[in-house]
Amino acid sequence: MKTKFKLSCLFLAALMLFSLTACGKDNPEPSSTSEGTEQTKPPVEAGSGTTIHTNLWDLTYDEADGWVYEEDDLHDDETSSKIILTLPKEGEDGSIVDAEIRVSVEDPYTFRDYLTSYGFDEYEYAVNQAYDFTQVGGIDCLKAEGNYWGSPCLRYMNRVEGAGATVFMEIIGEYEDERVDKLLSGLTIHLEDTGNEDGPWYWEGEPFSAQPRSVMVGTHTLSSQWLPITDCIITKETFNHAAAVTGDQAYLLVDGELKRYDYDGTSLTFAEDIVLDAEYEDISADTTGTLWLANFMEPLISWKDGAQTASYEGPDHVTMHPSGTWGVSWFSGPECEKITLSGGALKTEPIVFQEVDILSHLLIDDSHIYVCGSAVDGSGHKVFVYDSNGALQMTLADSDGSGLGSITFITETANGYLALDGNMREVVLWTKDGTYLGEADDGDLFGTDYPWFCGGAKLADGSILAIMTEDRADESAMELVAFKLSGF
Repeated sequence: MKTKFKLSCLFLAALMLFSLTACGKDNPEPSSTSEGTEQTKPPVEAGSGTTIHTNLWDLTYDEADGWVYEEDDLHDDETSSKIILTLPKEGEDGSIVDAEIRVSVEDPYTFRDYLTSYGFDEYEYAVNQAYDFTQVGGIDCLKAEGNYWGSPCLRYMNRVEGAGATVFMEIIGEYEDERVDKLLSGLTIHLEDTGNEDGPWYWEGEPFSAQPRSVMVGTHTLSSQWLPITDCIITKETFNHAAAVTGDQAYLLVDGELKRYDYDGTSLTFAEDIVLDAEYEDISADTTGTLWLANFMEPLISWKDGAQTASYEGPDHVTMHPSGTWGVSWFSGPECEKITLSGGALKTEPIVFQEVDILSHLLIDDSHIYVCGSAVDGSGHKVFVYDSNGALQMTLADSDGSGLGSITFITETANGYLALDGNMREVVLWTKDGTYLGEADDGDLFGTDYPWFCGGAKLADGSILAIMTEDRADESAMELVAFKLSGF
């Protein structure tokens, strides 16, 4: 039984929204002083009557205003104090407002994720001090208005570096209700300056690098060569990146945006950002040099020689055949559509992969459709290999026939099949008849610590461009990194 599991699941994708690509700037210390503090409303008199004491804050509020909370809504220990209070709707289910107050002594990385998730720029915050503050509970906080699953939402947040603490408040619902201001006016945050100094920001940190490595898998010597990306790609998105290669050009989908790089066999040098009308998750390259881009709820588009050449409404996620004449539209179930392009029109016909329960990824090469997903018989995650008509040819699994982790890339090689297993962080090999040969661990093969294998693309010489995200050793950032994989 395998024991290595991925750090993040696919449902985090909605939270990670921002990508930065610079790697070296000046680095003065961030400021959290009251200068620039914004007071948008007259002070509200604090409530009286009930006080909640915690290790990191005190809250006095008036129960007559209607605030309630359950025992499980209050958490308090030496490093974290949190409460969720609710204003229930009278006589019906639901609430008018849900207000969360959380103060945690923790590493700075959650707060830095908050910054980019809620519309702030890390460099502008820390270096240029470009944002106004609103004082809440005695702490100068950034203020962000937005939504939470369709409901209006107000957030206050900041980092108190000397105390090593993150302050975060989230008010969901009718946050302009005067009882919200009254509640927050009764908050007093108590933090002790311990002289803490946070770790480096992304522009201060040491970019990822790796030395060539080799690992024996069966009779094959797998070899990896790190491909520096100029400039390095900083991202908050763990896994949702993709790659395609045409000739000496590599195309990376990074946080939904398309970037072109010059590939010389040893590195990837930034060439241009390609502006698209939507964010895309799927990319395929055909033998004519055309790129195909798709995403759920977005049109399937083709792009070549610096311009969009076609657009088709209707498909979901799409993987195209290398010929560029057909592909498969898929989502999460076994009922998919084979799409055929002819004369500028898109035709569809059903194609059902009956052996699959939940589909997580689909890839196509010259001879095969690879459906990666959980088996309908409950035996775990596997790769089901079909011909172009949807007839099952073989099933690729672990050594004992059990499930794999989560395959994010697979292709046929001269000697069999090679896959990147994102959950297990392994490169897996099979023979031509589907016999399991073995796997190489990421640390042994790439020198990485705990990456997510995002995907890959086949290069002209038969080697593989593998892309993955990896936290830097100094934890200053997560980078999208690339390797050339050969020897199979």
